[in-house]
Amino acid sequence: MDHLERFLELVRRELGGEDAHFELGGHPPTDPKLLWAAIADGWRVVARLPEPDPPAAKRDKLEALVASFSSLEGQLQRRLPRTNRAVAAAEVDDALGLLAASGQALRAVVIDEDSPMLWGSSEAPRGPEDVEALQWIGELADSAAGAGLDTDALVELTRLDDAGQRERLASLEPRKLRERLLRKLPLVRELGAQRSDEGWPAHLATCRAVAAVRRAPERHEAAGGGLGWFARDFAGIYHVILVYLGPFSEIAATRAMNNALSAIERLVLALPPIDPTPKGARVLAFPPRG
Repeated sequence: MDHLERFLELVRRELGGEDAHFELGGHPPTDPKLLWAAIADGWRVVARLPEPDPPAAKRDKLEALVASFSSLEGQLQRRLPRTNRAVAAAEVDDALGLLAASGQALRAVVIDEDSPMLWGSSEAPRGPEDVEALQWIGELADSAAGAGLDTDALVELTRLDDAGQRERLASLEPRKLRERLLRKLPLVRELGAQRSDEGWPAHLATCRAVAAVRRAPERHEAAGGGLGWFARDFAGIYHVILVYLGPFSEIAATRAMNNALSAIERLVLALPPIDPTPKGARVLAFPPRG
């Protein structure tokens, strides 16, 4: 699903609508069940609601959604031709690498609040994990930290074979966590087979940060327990996250994020759709000019 389709899905969900589409030109709709908001350059977004004459609060919400997606007009104008996705994704990753360096962070990533897609990462080369994998690994690492296994200990465990892990964890309590670690750590190791020893602490911290943002997307930062992260959102659903191993300079993180956020937003929203289109994607409607 590309970003314009994701926006339409967000409009449908937030307004409780039956459908939503973009229109270019012609006269604005007059059907009492249609709620619309102007975008730019003759474009508008139109939502069909189940009941006529919706309350003003829904119109305000639609206009707020349009305002939050600051690149909508550019995306509509650039819908064709498509950019090569691999090249466009590499541009996002490069921008995140610069952000991580300027923010003195271990890593920078972009996720959204719903999908398993990892929209960008400063890790080079990227691992195979999607956001759902990052999240469950982060939750596993959080549980391990709560039982006294810090990042260094967990990294050491990923390097051991199955027998070594059983020996190392023989006395860990509670038993349920011990069994969960023994079951999950081989998969964590397999997924990260290409990852260097130096990359594992950053990876585990990134997993924990992603899990934290997914649990509470309204939070913007945290530090403690061997983890620090700093996040900002854009377009209503996307989050750029800087990852640290503990306390960090909020001044440096804020300055770097402010300098990079608009460029990262532009690059992410310009990503071509995934081919083939994931199940459940909706087709955009572009009515002819009136």
